[in-house]
Amino acid sequence: MRRLAAATVLLLGLLSVACKCPWEGKSVWLATTASEGKTLDTRTGDELLLDLAITPGSKAKWYVVELDEKVLERKGPAEEQADGRSVRIAFLARRPGVTDLVASYATGKSAPPEKTFRTTVWVR
Repeated sequence: MRRLAAATVLLLGLLSVACKCPWEGKSVWLATTASEGKTLDTRTGDELLLDLAITPGSKAKWYVVELDEKVLERKGPAEEQADGRSVRIAFLARRPGVTDLVASYATGKSAPPEKTFRTTVWVR
């Protein structure tokens, strides 16, 4: 019982500490292949991280082929994750609206895709 009380006090203390984090008051959303075909709801100022699987050693890359950048702005190039099995692409929810986010995994932008990812993003 004392451990529970101590853990509760510690948790309340941690929650009361003010965070001066750059994302304070914003949400960060992680979209994966499990998000495919679904609609994601975000707010203006939120960040969306798209995490997609890659084949180690493959020459294929993920290309964002459809996106309304007035609604959802890409924040830079895809970054390969430490495990070498996925890449992460960051986006910023710029203004209210809706956009389809479509990416294809191919050896070139005009090459036929090996995989395609599609989701809809609502920014409120």
